[in-house]
Amino acid sequence: MKHWFPLFLTSWTLCLSVWSAENVVKTWPAPEGEKVTGVYTVTVDGKPVDVYAAQSEYFEGDYYFAYFDFSGKVTVEVKSSFPMVQTELLPQRFGFLLQKSADSVQFVADKPFRVSIEPNGRIKPLLLFGNALETDVPQPNDPNVRYFGPGVHKADKITLSDNQTLYLAGGAVVHGSIQATGKNITIRGRGILTGESYPRFSGPGRYPLDCQNCENVVIRDVILRNPWNWAAVIWNCDGVLIDGLKICASRMINDDALDLVNTRNAVVRNCFFRSQDDCIAIKGKETSRQPCENILIEDCQFWVDVANIYRIGYECDTETMKNIVSRRIDVLHYSKNFHPLDYYWVTAIFWLQPNLNMLMEECHFEDVVIHSNGSPIHMLMAKPMRCFYGPYKKDKNFEPGMLQNCSFKNVRVVGKKENFLGTIFIQGDSPKHSVEGLKFENITYFGTPITKDSECVQIGNHAREIEFSAP
Repeated sequence: MKHWFPLFLTSWTLCLSVWSAENVVKTWPAPEGEKVTGVYTVTVDGKPVDVYAAQSEYFEGDYYFAYFDFSGKVTVEVKSSFPMVQTELLPQRFGFLLQKSADSVQFVADKPFRVSIEPNGRIKPLLLFGNALETDVPQPNDPNVRYFGPGVHKADKITLSDNQTLYLAGGAVVHGSIQATGKNITIRGRGILTGESYPRFSGPGRYPLDCQNCENVVIRDVILRNPWNWAAVIWNCDGVLIDGLKICASRMINDDALDLVNTRNAVVRNCFFRSQDDCIAIKGKETSRQPCENILIEDCQFWVDVANIYRIGYECDTETMKNIVSRRIDVLHYSKNFHPLDYYWVTAIFWLQPNLNMLMEECHFEDVVIHSNGSPIHMLMAKPMRCFYGPYKKDKNFEPGMLQNCSFKNVRVVGKKENFLGTIFIQGDSPKHSVEGLKFENITYFGTPITKDSECVQIGNHAREIEFSAP
């Protein structure tokens, strides 16, 4: 692919270097009132790691997460009050060999990871984040640094501008929102930004993490928990790096994990998102109509409870959406809700739905692994359509968009077959608002290749040059 990403995005060094080649484990005590006991106990090379809770409306409510830094090769042990002999560790991409006993599991890790440890499937799992050791920690007395150390902080609204850094230290839990506007802004650290103090749609800012009109913004490694609205929103920005962001949501609907709105030249990598609403939403909602283009999403793990993994184009007030690439993605869990194809809020793994007469093109997905629990889901909805939202609710004459030159390569469904469907639905609206040039290469469900003649493939009107091939 073309090297269109800004230089500043590719020049950051990895946080791996330390002065010792020996195994190192770094942990932080949870603040008072945050540590959860009695459900999971985590140790790394025998060192305890505190466990936190996040909220969900589904799957019996609260679930859990923990984080630590390390280098070298370490042994991770998780004990639980749940029986552990049937535990799954997702995704399999990290290659960990899970050793199980009646009340615990163990694995050896030699590289950073983001996994879900599941004794009971989607019910009360433990999300575990093993980070590389942190380097170049900002100094609290730097005038350009907003620093939150260990402990609980009621910050409400945190405002950032040109050349400022916000640092949330390990062991910090910050109640509030971040509003960033300007150039060269960094948000980083191991701490938690949390939103459960605020009712739905009523936080101290529009969104917990809100970057608007930014140029060269970097977000690294923080954990965002229990948002009251869309969780992380990048709005009308140019030059974005999001690396290692973890989002533990599902407290309420409208909690999209990451919304890229009228944003260009963005890289999203090494992230873990659990949300009730869409995991990745790419939208146009700006009067400037800046295009959504040159977006790379790679090496991420996604989990959605009731909506879509990707929804691209529902809101299309933008010149174009193009050059959107996703690769090495793991879908741990998809929507629990299944609807017929003609339902307005039908859910899917991939939802490409250009409207407002916009051209969506060059969206490419490669090396995607979808873990099936045996329940049905649609794989792809590729359908230009009239979307009624916001200022367009009363105008029923605006036109659908167009979809061209997109691809899906090396997409695998693994896990339980049972009632899994994986519908690939492709349909244009009219000769002008068509779907053209979609390519599918090496798509397999439980080891079986999917072809144009497969039962799960439905190609409707105004769809041309749809190709399926094997490697």
